[in-house]
Amino acid sequence: MSILKKSIIASAALALPFAVSANSKLEKMMKDPSQWVQQSGDYAGHRYTSLDQINKSNVSSLKVAWTFSTGVLRGHEGGPLVIGDMMYVHTAIPNIVYALDLNDNQRIVWKYNPVKGGKYPGGETMDRVISVMCCDNVNRGVNYHPNGTIVLHAADTSVIALDAKSGKEKWITTNLHAGTGKYGVSASTGSGQPFIIKDMVGVGCSGAEFGVRCNWTQYDINSGKRLWRAYSMGPD
Repeated sequence: MSILKKSIIASAALALPFAVSANSKLEKMMKDPSQWVQQSGDYAGHRYTSLDQINKSNVSSLKVAWTFSTGVLRGHEGGPLVIGDMMYVHTAIPNIVYALDLNDNQRIVWKYNPVKGGKYPGGETMDRVISVMCCDNVNRGVNYHPNGTIVLHAADTSVIALDAKSGKEKWITTNLHAGTGKYGVSASTGSGQPFIIKDMVGVGCSGAEFGVRCNWTQYDINSGKRLWRAYSMGPD
């Protein structure tokens, strides 16, 4: 067997488990154009909707229907989610999450702020986290699991599972520990969206400019238990 054929077979074998492990209920929701349940729209990251109410013949006539201010002035790099009649909006630091009722004049149903007493769940102060974040204090969005959970990956690397109806914390875990930076301090930060696969949520990390050895970590969506961790590079 040629090297090329072996490579193709190996690639197919690696791709198959990923394809069959996606959350089937979430995939069904992704196909509903009235909802937007993941930051990129679907697992392929198409960022496409089949809605056709707005088209090339009327786009020039669009007018503002309503606005909502988060009160946070830094970069907003992720979009809102729409699940049923609810819209979930997130912010840059301090990573506030809002739930808005789209059937009730965008009423704020709940608001969640992970920073309490000036500190994130992992114990880092907000000022400390800001000091080691690269390229603005952004957050690239929350994501949704069909068991009724909104997942936030906060700037201090905490992974926070919230009840989609009430905004109450289901569980919290801090993804990375202190002392991973080359300066002997916690330099790891979180800005990427959490990724939902089956009954797991996965997150990466930021901080390579501070010598952080980054990784991808999967957690159980129901308990927050860490299932596995894979590093993007060796310890050297």
